[in-house]
Formats: sequence, C-alpha cells, structure tokens
Amino acid sequence: MKKVNVLRRILPIAVLALLSTGAYGKGKIFINSYLETDYAVITARYDAAESYRIRISDADGSQLYSSSRIDGAASFQKLFDLSSLEDGDYFIELTSRKGVSKERFSVKDHELVKRESKSVEKDLLNAFFRVADEKLYVSHMNFGQSMLNIYINDQFGTEVYNSSLPNESAYSGIFDLTNLPSGAYQVSLVSGDKKYNYEFDK
Repeated sequence: MKKVNVLRRILPIAVLALLSTGAYGKGKIFINSYLETDYAVITARYDAAESYRIRISDADGSQLYSSSRIDGAASFQKLFDLSSLEDGDYFIELTSRKGVSKERFSVKDHELVKRESKSVEKDLLNAFFRVADEKLYVSHMNFGQSMLNIYINDQFGTEVYNSSLPNESAYSGIFDLTNLPSGAYQVSLVSGDKKYNYEFDK
C-alpha cells in the first residue's frame, strides 16, 4: 500500500494552540504541575463558536501573559514558567464576547500549590488535534514517555499513513495533508496502551 508523503516537524513546546476532540463546558480552565519541574501546564477549553483569549495576571491585576486570538471550539495549552514568580496568588482568565472565566492558582517556592485531581490529570493526558490550512496539528502530553505511533485511515478504513513519533514527555507536530484526496479521515494516536481518535474532512 502506498503511503501518502506527509511532512512532520516538531514545534517548540512553549505555546500550543490546539483543537480538542471532546465536548467541554464553556470556559473551562485547568492548571497542573508539569512533571518535577518549576513549570505548569495550563489548559483552557471553550466550546462556543467564537474566538477567545487567555490572560495570566498577578493578584494586583498586572498582566504576565496574553495569548493571541484563539478560534472558537478550540483548546489552548501552554507550558508556563513559574521560576520567576514570587510567592502568592495568580489568575488565569478566559475572555470572550460572552464574558470571562477565571481560575486562581498559587505559587510557593516557584512551584504550583494546587491539589491535583485524577479527573484533571486524565484530561491533561488526552491528545489534541486540529486541522487548518491543509495541515494536521497533533499534540500529546506524554508524561509516561510511552511509545507513540500515529495512523491515518480513509473513510473506507484503508491506512494511508503511519509513523512512529518521538516518545518525549511533550510531543507536538505538524503533518502536511495537501497530498490527501478529498474525503473523510480518522487519525489514531497510540500512546502506550491508550488510543486517541480524531476525525476530519478534507
């Protein structure tokens, strides 16, 4: 079977704007420690069909970070460096035309002070997908550094592409879809014994 020539390259881990496969409540924001480091993973999801932005500020309202505009029905993820933050409370805001969702977090000794729930940990381990401008964007927080493989099947179940991916703790890549004919496709990302699926039309 002939494989489609798909270009892959690694993106910088610093900022990832990605599309979620699931349906989530409007304005959900999560923050969790990233491995044993002084970084935190910030994830925001918004299921309304409108744009939004993510802003991080301190307790006095001073802005520490502001994202570019994120398209509606998308998920945003950022690895945020806590090493330069003083002890205290901080806020993550998701702002859209419909209002603001806010999540408070605290930092002590350059580490996140927050009880991590299993449901949030499970949510962060999901794979994220987005298709735009003839490209497939894939990202996965692979905390266990499991073996990663990606497969693309057409609407008839025929495999048109497969590849092993770097088993890094955080993977992000772009796949060129220009050589795929029009039709419906399913992407499967296999991480260890877990499998994440995403469907798209071209």
